[in-house]
Amino acid sequence: MNDSNSSGITYTASCEFSNLQLLSVQIQIDGPFNDEILELAFPRWVPGSYFIREPIRFMQDILAIDSNGIEMSVERFSHNRIRIKLPKNVEEKNTIRIRYKLLCTQLSVRNNHLDKSHLHLMPPFTWMEVTKGIPENRINSNHKIILAHPPSWSSESQMPVVDFEIDPLTLEFIQEDLEVTKWIPEGRDEFLDGIIESNRNKAISFKVNGCVHKLKLWDAGNHEISENNVKKLVDKFKLIISEHYALFGIPEWKEYLTILHLTDGPRGGLEHLRSQTSMVPRLSLISDNVEEWRDLLSLFSHEFLHQWNVKRLRPVEFLDYDLNEEVHTDLLWWFEGLTSWLGDVLCWRSGAWSDEDWIADMKRKLERHFTGNGNQHQCLSMASFEAWIHLYRPHSHSRESQISYYLEGELALFCIDAEFRKITNGVFGLDDVMVLLWKKHGIDNAEGENQGLDWERLCEGLRELGGEHMVNFVDTLVNKKMRPPIEDAAEIYGVKVVSDKKDKTKNLGWLGLVFMNNSLKIKNFQANSPCRNLMKTGDEIIAIDGLRVSNNNSLKKILTGRANSTIKITISSHGKLSDVDVNVGLKPEYPTLFKGEGNDLWKQMKKSRL
Repeated sequence: MNDSNSSGITYTASCEFSNLQLLSVQIQIDGPFNDEILELAFPRWVPGSYFIREPIRFMQDILAIDSNGIEMSVERFSHNRIRIKLPKNVEEKNTIRIRYKLLCTQLSVRNNHLDKSHLHLMPPFTWMEVTKGIPENRINSNHKIILAHPPSWSSESQMPVVDFEIDPLTLEFIQEDLEVTKWIPEGRDEFLDGIIESNRNKAISFKVNGCVHKLKLWDAGNHEISENNVKKLVDKFKLIISEHYALFGIPEWKEYLTILHLTDGPRGGLEHLRSQTSMVPRLSLISDNVEEWRDLLSLFSHEFLHQWNVKRLRPVEFLDYDLNEEVHTDLLWWFEGLTSWLGDVLCWRSGAWSDEDWIADMKRKLERHFTGNGNQHQCLSMASFEAWIHLYRPHSHSRESQISYYLEGELALFCIDAEFRKITNGVFGLDDVMVLLWKKHGIDNAEGENQGLDWERLCEGLRELGGEHMVNFVDTLVNKKMRPPIEDAAEIYGVKVVSDKKDKTKNLGWLGLVFMNNSLKIKNFQANSPCRNLMKTGDEIIAIDGLRVSNNNSLKKILTGRANSTIKITISSHGKLSDVDVNVGLKPEYPTLFKGEGNDLWKQMKKSRL
């Protein structure tokens, strides 16, 4: 090791078997070693996604060799760990190389994906971390990263590109017909929270307030991406980014990477340090597809806002990521809910969203909110703490007993913002609390024990700008099992939330059922469904009063005008047909539609800070 900041560890990945969706991986560890045992562990989760994913399950053909090419024994001694016994008196100059292949078939923002058209690489789900056998300071130092990819591809990452000489032992691993891109991340955080995208599409670069932004696109079906649509998207991104900078100030970090995957359906987003991967249906890139376009802008804004709320202002429990075990916090309602609420407000303020966009999106969210019953059984702090077992592991009755800290957190924070503006006569809003907490406790701004957010520090911020009343108000909304007072908050803003009565004249019968895709199989039940105690999830509706129904549309037609009557439903339960009598309800009317011009507080909340 020549560089005093270098770990002496080189992580390499090769796309030579992209046609098999197998990524070839090598970890080269230079001596000296401080133990006769070398241990490595695969991280089990990634920052921003609170679910144990066990990436080691995709590993195969593991091999360990020393610098002389002599094979060494590899022992699996835990669910995510391996152990290599080093020779006695191992030479200081010896080098250990661990090689294996990873199956990369899962197309999501949280996984590695490799095919003949691209590679999406998650460092923590690609390279094992050394946990024993070398000094700890080396583990936390700067590692070398090498990706070997087809010459027609270009690679992007938020990690800094560095041109270093490749060790001959690493060159042995790389096929001659592949090109290489090299990075050296600055410390463990940037390595574990990095992302790499490699494909034939050149990154699109643009500047906002002197900061360089890159957009790296990939279409899952190799469909041609419209340059005109991309230009429209970049123009909207510029508006959203500028509004973030108006709130937080121009950041010290001057580069940001957005990886955008276009698919035929799958959607998701995951924040990383100075980067994001977002995935949307390819039709989202067409601005005339209003709902999908709106969602794309919202998703970008949400993941970008995470640079301040999660990446820099972190839960105290996340200051030093332990990716081998579940790490719990009861503040995910803040870190995800506030990011959802404020991310959309910044879309609105920037002009990327219109008034109609914000109203339509809130209507969609309120419909989800009112058709679930989880608020009676779970509060926001509990939903946050239990994210590891609930949010990413829903079951057929989740909507009856659980809530999403994303959705319910956002709605609660809408109410908290309204109360804040009322109690301070419009001097402060919840966005000001976010900025205050980031300045006081963000990892870039604070030192030592002042870093990180917990309940006490959140209360201090609320108290500083809004007084004790706001602490009590938030405590109630977060720790009690209740629906947030949306209508009260709307009244503070001088607007109303009313039901959308477009179906009222139809006397539409209502069963309160949610069906599986393209079928009449019951996926779950809405709140107060008249079928809840008569049917089970998985049951399939076959007929109504002896008349065959084949899809949701035919069911809706046959239920029109049947509210407040009794019908006979034929169901198939595990292949057995039976009839049940159901008292049909009237489709509920929920307050989901915002109406009115709003008062000064409303206008202040949505006003641009530029």
